Amino acid sequence: MTLQDIADLARVQRHVVSMWRQRPRVRGRTVLFPSAVSSDDGVERFDREEIVAYLEETGRGNNDEVRQDAPALAVPEGADVEDVVTLLCLHTLGGAELEDLTPAELIELAAQVDPEDRFLLREVRAADVEHGLGRYVDELMAASYGPPDALARLDAGRLRRQERERGLTDTAYNLVGAIATGARLQLAGAVALVPPVADRRLAGALAEAFVGVCLPDGARAARRRAMVEGLELVDDAENRVHVSSLVGLSEQDALEAADDLVVSLEPGDVGVVLGSAAALCDPLHGKAARNRTQTLAAGNLVMALRLPRGLWKAAHRQNLAVWVVSGVPDVTRSVCLADLEGATVDLGDLTSDVMAALAGTAHRAYRYARRVEPATVLAGVEVLPRGVRATRIAVAEPAAHLDRIHAATLTTSVPFPGFDIAVAPAPGRIVLRQRSLGELHVVKQVKVLRGNRIDARRGDPEGTVRVLAADGSTDELRFDPFDAAAIYRRATRTEPGDVIFLDGPMPRARVDVVGGSLVATPSRVLRLAPGAPIGPRALAAVINETAVAGSEWPTWSVPDLPPVERDLLESALGAAADHQADLNRRLGAVHDLVTGLVHGVAAGAVTLDPVLTESKAG
Repeated sequence: MTLQDIADLARVQRHVVSMWRQRPRVRGRTVLFPSAVSSDDGVERFDREEIVAYLEETGRGNNDEVRQDAPALAVPEGADVEDVVTLLCLHTLGGAELEDLTPAELIELAAQVDPEDRFLLREVRAADVEHGLGRYVDELMAASYGPPDALARLDAGRLRRQERERGLTDTAYNLVGAIATGARLQLAGAVALVPPVADRRLAGALAEAFVGVCLPDGARAARRRAMVEGLELVDDAENRVHVSSLVGLSEQDALEAADDLVVSLEPGDVGVVLGSAAALCDPLHGKAARNRTQTLAAGNLVMALRLPRGLWKAAHRQNLAVWVVSGVPDVTRSVCLADLEGATVDLGDLTSDVMAALAGTAHRAYRYARRVEPATVLAGVEVLPRGVRATRIAVAEPAAHLDRIHAATLTTSVPFPGFDIAVAPAPGRIVLRQRSLGELHVVKQVKVLRGNRIDARRGDPEGTVRVLAADGSTDELRFDPFDAAAIYRRATRTEPGDVIFLDGPMPRARVDVVGGSLVATPSRVLRLAPGAPIGPRALAAVINETAVAGSEWPTWSVPDLPPVERDLLESALGAAADHQADLNRRLGAVHDLVTGLVHGVAAGAVTLDPVLTESKAG
């Protein structure tokens, strides 16, 4: 494992691992960082088992499952990434462990899986399966949620980093996915995806809900990835959505590739062309401008969008753009234009805009796009001027703005009671007794429970089972109670009064007053016994206010309070929390009031009575 692999395993930044090497003192004792076992071009390599033992002994990092995750990161020396994908495909389709199979047995298994040699057999014959590659693939699968997750871990690991690829961001894939979804929904029926062969991630990112993926016979690597990702390969379909990525091509090559795609579309097809905004939307001159105009003059363009900056890692300051083109040319068709730079994009609304553009309806209000005549696109030197937004219609009926303002004033107009706590001098104590959580844990006055790895993709926005984390990062995640019971049968569930905490890098804590929630790792649970010397709210407050960054939970000290004072303190802290929640509710109402006033007056739907407003304010 390299130092970056160790950082990925511990879920920390790379420089944190270097700091660990320089600071061997952990919890008052010396634990030396493992020595490198080899060095290749200045890159140190470390033994996996020694690193796992070190992280488990010290508790450093933010991953409670280092032993389970380590095999996916410990790549054998000299491994080739495509050989790993090949064996991953063989493991997925063959259903057998590969570690104990000889090269001849691997080839025999591949012949059973791919007897016609359409995507796998010749690659297994040519693969270098030495250096424990079969064992690594077995361990990678065991450490993953399934073959697609194993492939994603491989793509995020060292082998891909060594290739120094700088592709698209997740946001880019989400935006293109929303556009492709709009095309699929508008076509209806059985719709297949034709992804770009060069971009290995696009097929997996976009293929959900399509009947299958169409790939040419020569795209063997893409076919293997599709098999690992569980995608259905189809030779043809009634309707198809072609997605073409021209990112990284020169302007001339990009325009030629876009023209080739437009010409190849059939009446039941829709094309989604992703490329640089410089080639697809911005001003061009000379031959490039003539070539682009010639492509657009056929009447296939339905929609052009300029995407926000930062979506292409190799040139984060450049904009990408998308063309949506129809297989049915129509020179009279209106074209929808949208500049998404600086916009907060709702993927569902973007999908709806694409569907409406393909339907050609003029009776729908667009969220982002503006309909223009085709001559507007063909006449200028640029397809999509900067700043083009959807047309906004003034609100003649003021009811919506008035309702928002009135709803806010129902809260802001109510007098706000103060919050006070009655206190009096106490006799004091000669000895201020403190106890560490480690002490309380030994005498069983506090129990520590681990959180669980939660797959957010299986969540349900309408669910009632919450997923809690100490830092609030999962507050929006919910699960259906039946799904939670089926998927996480042995997972920790909170009880009322449990303290959800995180001890690194910055200690955080919160109290679950309801119970019944899942806890997302690396957060854990502190469950106090009935006779504990401190209550849950006080414990959370002590952690948040006094725990030192980088410290471990057993070292945290808490006051040892008499039962009466403990209960009174809990009651006061509960009242303070309720008061803070009321303050937040009122601040939200003030925000809604200000927003409603600004938008209402700007739209001409609301007017202020200066006399009445002044008297109320006074």
